[in-house]
Amino acid sequence: MKKALLIGWRSGAAQALEAVGYTPTCIVTPADKATALRVGFDGGLVTASDPADVEQVLAALERHHIDMAGFAAVGTNLERCMVTASTVGALAGARAIPVNAAVLLRDKVAQKTAVGTSGLPVAACHTVDTLDDLPSGSDVYPLVVKPLAGEGTRETHLVQDAPAARQLAAGRPGNTGHGPWAVEEFIDGVELQIDGVVRDGHLCTLAVSRYLQNLIAIKTGGPVGGTLLNPEDHPRLYEQATVLTSAALTALGHTDGVFHLEAFDQGHHLVFSECAGRVSGGLVREMLVRKLGLDLTAEWARALVQAKPEIPAEPQDDLSYGFANLAASPGEIVSMPTTGDVLRRDLVVEAAVELGPGRTVPDQTTASNLRAGRFIARADSEKAVEAAVYDTLTWFAGHTTVK
Repeated sequence: MKKALLIGWRSGAAQALEAVGYTPTCIVTPADKATALRVGFDGGLVTASDPADVEQVLAALERHHIDMAGFAAVGTNLERCMVTASTVGALAGARAIPVNAAVLLRDKVAQKTAVGTSGLPVAACHTVDTLDDLPSGSDVYPLVVKPLAGEGTRETHLVQDAPAARQLAAGRPGNTGHGPWAVEEFIDGVELQIDGVVRDGHLCTLAVSRYLQNLIAIKTGGPVGGTLLNPEDHPRLYEQATVLTSAALTALGHTDGVFHLEAFDQGHHLVFSECAGRVSGGLVREMLVRKLGLDLTAEWARALVQAKPEIPAEPQDDLSYGFANLAASPGEIVSMPTTGDVLRRDLVVEAAVELGPGRTVPDQTTASNLRAGRFIARADSEKAVEAAVYDTLTWFAGHTTVK
């Protein structure tokens, strides 16, 4: 079997490489090594304190006497390891996403500049070195301020006016306020997720999901979740998503792999928000497996090693799917429904509660990937599945006690 180097651990990635005939060596943190062993992965595991750091990856390989030239492919399915995997792949002469494409898929300002230059609608943006450098004039607000290569809406702020900008800066004095930061024009519209596969520069397939509420709403307690939209019910959206996505991927140089693109629907057109070259977070992947028989993790692996894509021709059913993160107030858990309890809810088809009594619920307003658990619901219409999602969220919160 050929060998592949996998940077960072993400559930299913190593197994997907094995399924296409490659033996993976994984650069992982010590904590992720324990996770990999617990789920039964018995392949090569090499530890580094930060697999996103090129120096640490190269040093880890050297310590273990592993020759990079032995790898046919180098990749990652983790956002923060994209540039590392591409750089190591280039050094190894292996199959990998090109470094310039990886950089554009990570840096929010660089990618918006590239996409805007191609003629697509996109938010105006620039960088500031510190939060003290945010504009003082009132006419440019509201603005969205976030890290250049952030993820999970962490440290993303909707700043309504200059006084709010000064308050944000005051709350992060000294080095804690240092960036650089991306500063973006606030864009109205319903926030969409567009996930799919691109091969040889050709858009093979995509699926459009609509967030329950725009992700920035998590800062005020909004839910994290979405509804998978059926093409026959939304022909305008799918047509616009296809045009936007194909052009954006070309502008970013992302010609082979999977993508997770976000856009704002303004009715007459979509406005590009951002794009990543990995499988979506949340439960979008799992919804697509159920609805379409499309496994984006498997397609990520096939693209990395240049195996033929396997795109299902037809959906597996005509139902609607939705997902959400289970939320609770921050604090120590006294009581919380179990996975079995959630699965017994009407229309819920998949669930996992990840916390329980004695554990601590984090502040879920700080990042979209913080949760008590998550679930998928299925119904015969978008309206019905969204109602089931909200009902389950309300029920879960009402049956959870924290102190």
